[in-house]
Amino acid sequence: MIAPKPTSPLLRATSGGTLLAPLTAAPRHRTPTCRPSRHKATVVALSSNGNGNGSGSGQPVAEPPSAAQPTATQARDAAATQDPAFNWNRQWYPLAPVAYLTRSKPAPYTVLGRRLVVWFHEASGRWLAMEDRCPHRLAPLSEGRVDAATGNLQCSYHGWQFGPDGNCTAIPQADSPQQEAAACGSQRSCVAAFPVREEQGMLWVWMDPASAAIAQLTQLPLPPELLAGRSAGGGGPAGTLLGDWYMRDIPVSAEGLVENLVDPAHVHFAHNGVIGARERAGSIPLHLQGPVSAQGGFALGTSQQWESSQRAPAAAGNRSSTSAAGGAASSSGVPAVTHFIPPGLVWLEFPAPGGSRFSMLFYAVPVSPGHSRLVAGYSSDAVPPAVKALLQSGKQQWQDSNACPHVVYLLAPLLHAFQFVADIGNHVVLDGDTVHIYQQEQLVKREGRRAYFMPASADRGVVLLRRWLDDYAGGGPDYYQAMGGPPAGNTSESAGASSRPLSRREVLDRYEQHTKNCPSCRRALGVVQAVRQALQLGTTAAFAAAFTLAVVSALVPAAPLAPRLGRASAPLLLGLAGVMAGVLQQLLARLEQQFVFVDYVHSER
Repeated sequence: MIAPKPTSPLLRATSGGTLLAPLTAAPRHRTPTCRPSRHKATVVALSSNGNGNGSGSGQPVAEPPSAAQPTATQARDAAATQDPAFNWNRQWYPLAPVAYLTRSKPAPYTVLGRRLVVWFHEASGRWLAMEDRCPHRLAPLSEGRVDAATGNLQCSYHGWQFGPDGNCTAIPQADSPQQEAAACGSQRSCVAAFPVREEQGMLWVWMDPASAAIAQLTQLPLPPELLAGRSAGGGGPAGTLLGDWYMRDIPVSAEGLVENLVDPAHVHFAHNGVIGARERAGSIPLHLQGPVSAQGGFALGTSQQWESSQRAPAAAGNRSSTSAAGGAASSSGVPAVTHFIPPGLVWLEFPAPGGSRFSMLFYAVPVSPGHSRLVAGYSSDAVPPAVKALLQSGKQQWQDSNACPHVVYLLAPLLHAFQFVADIGNHVVLDGDTVHIYQQEQLVKREGRRAYFMPASADRGVVLLRRWLDDYAGGGPDYYQAMGGPPAGNTSESAGASSRPLSRREVLDRYEQHTKNCPSCRRALGVVQAVRQALQLGTTAAFAAAFTLAVVSALVPAAPLAPRLGRASAPLLLGLAGVMAGVLQQLLARLEQQFVFVDYVHSER
């Protein structure tokens, strides 16, 4: 074990430097980039805990323990007793909502700077994630196809094929069957295959293919109520996702995104008029709950994070009044616990009467230096059975429901089809954050995060996060170092420093970051565009018809035009229809922008 580091400057900047005890530093661990598909990993016994990481006796274990799921506090306490080293690659990351994936064609995704290809293997009925590079000439396999005859992934450059284990199965250019067999048997012809899991409508990936056995024993970073088969009876999850997952790629680092998520003080200002209100802002005392550890992260509790009452008017210009107002408001505030669970889950837990709870889940997935993917969801363990059945995304679950299965079967697809309404709301909230985080990180590249001055206890989450990263995780995500890539070490704040700044439209580009990948938003945008184009044609046709009828009526007074409406009524009605179609067209154009780009100007809110 390495000796503790000196007290962080961030900590010294807080109230007297007494917020936290020093943490213990641990070395950065890097995983080899070998092809592991032909190697058998050693299975070791791991102690059961909230993050699944631990030390064991070294005896083989066939399957994970079946004990009751520990609470978040118990899991964090168990993790605190383990080896403090944090390995960025030996973690589960949310890769993509299953609804975003298409079985008929592969798709590219990037995690920790490593390009992956995701595809569906029909014979085994499961999703697979492999390295997005053909070993022949390094062409991207995500540009390939799933061969209908073999069910294997085929490179579109020279037709090499790969099975679900990453082994090469066909080389069309081979000079003989013997040469093909020898080449396919070489380790150089295989592609790294990454362990994956599918749970809660999400495909999860383990970023170290050499430790697949450890991955099987490691719990997914989900709240206990959303974990299937972990209860004492081995049943399904007690909680329910409220709607579909929201996913969006944004041009900010994963660390910067997590900083924002563990900071409750920004809500009433950055999201004024959306989910916050400036007049309700005040002191937010955060209290550390339980230990801080490499594997378990930390938790902060408060009773004033989401105040429901306004501050007293006198508090605006009086510091003591501000504190008093904040204290008075605590009785009407909703108690909350903010959990940071490595590598990037921020879980806001809101206890409710009767022992139930509502959870807000935010995953900051490190894509590459300066780029991250936000995955967000909301859950509750107090959803009535009928509503729970409606919210389930699996067809079999709807059919097995005891509560009006046929009605649920009809309503559930409709519910998921209108997910775009919730996504637009999520866009507005995220835009308010992204504008700040992106510009903040441009300064961080030059000055570093040690320039922060954080004197209030509301900043405790950011202080803890920075110290956790520095003392346990090497300062930031351990990105895959490909040929010609950035230097080893924490590259999040240094990479891309010489690249041009992004325009505001690029920073808030909803189409590229979300819409083109989201099935609900993509369909909704297609419908809006089709209806708008039809209205545009209708507007033109209506005005042309009205003009023609008016001219004909003037030139041919005796013509029997629209006898019931009168000679002047038909052009008038057609013109009115054209105006209404034009108004609808403009409204749809504004709706279309919600899927593409909407600027977020804080001074106007």
